[in-house]
Amino acid sequence: MREFIRTTFSRRKLQQLCVNTALSNLVGYAAGSLVMVLTTYHSVERRALKNLFGILPRKEVVVHRLPEWLEWTLAVLLGYLVMELVRNMIQSNKYLRLMDRSRRQVVAGDCKPRTPAG
Repeated sequence: MREFIRTTFSRRKLQQLCVNTALSNLVGYAAGSLVMVLTTYHSVERRALKNLFGILPRKEVVVHRLPEWLEWTLAVLLGYLVMELVRNMIQSNKYLRLMDRSRRQVVAGDCKPRTPAG
């Protein structure tokens, strides 16, 4: 049992988990933020009674193209989907596994120089 815990919670595996999770969360956050940026814009306030028909300085207002609840829901869903897609791509990437395997062999000293067969 002790050996299982040591191999499962090794420093390298925990470091990989943290890096993969941080990368996928960052990309998911960026995708969700992009939804918010694309569905809102800033506009200058029109003349009205509250700014004395233009005598007082006009304020900049945020205008939402979609209802806020729909905008928020789209941002969360798209961010989550992109996060899971990136996490899945990282886990299934065979090139990352090959690089990791070759690095382990070099560190362990198991890497043997190739000689031509003959």
